[in-house]
Amino acid sequence: MTRAPDGIVRAHTLPHRGLVRHASPLSLLVLGALLMLGMSGLLGHAGVDRHTYRSDTQSHTLDIEMPTVIRTGDFYETRLHITAGADIHKLTLAVPVALWREITVNAMIPQPGSESADGEAYTFDFGPLAAGKEIRIKIAAQVNPRLHGLLAGEIEVRDGERVLVRAPRQLRVLP
Repeated sequence: MTRAPDGIVRAHTLPHRGLVRHASPLSLLVLGALLMLGMSGLLGHAGVDRHTYRSDTQSHTLDIEMPTVIRTGDFYETRLHITAGADIHKLTLAVPVALWREITVNAMIPQPGSESADGEAYTFDFGPLAAGKEIRIKIAAQVNPRLHGLLAGEIEVRDGERVLVRAPRQLRVLP
């Protein structure tokens, strides 16, 4: 018969009756509650956090589909649908710096002809848009991991420098 390692006594090798310390039903209930909370979508991932917002004037319409609640580190899409009721000579999309603070933009389709930033907004020029025509813009982005809190600002559709339509947007970033 071989000797047991130091610290192992005969009581360790006998079968146990009842619950063992690490198999407490309370720990299973807490784990189950956390899993259910995560799957419920209350923390920002149920598909109910997407919101479509419409802003229009007498001649132009801007529809924005983007999430309102998202988790830090997640990828998301913003879709814009712009309809021109009158000729736009230089369609410019302006996104406030405050709305894209700690956001990494991975792609924009279609690509703008030019882009710039002035400290208050990122601007993207798409060229002319004739009356009655529309453009759909898709922006793929990611929330940087250190960001949490509320981002807010007004997305603008401009004809050069002249504002045609404004749409206030908010994005709540959960840790």
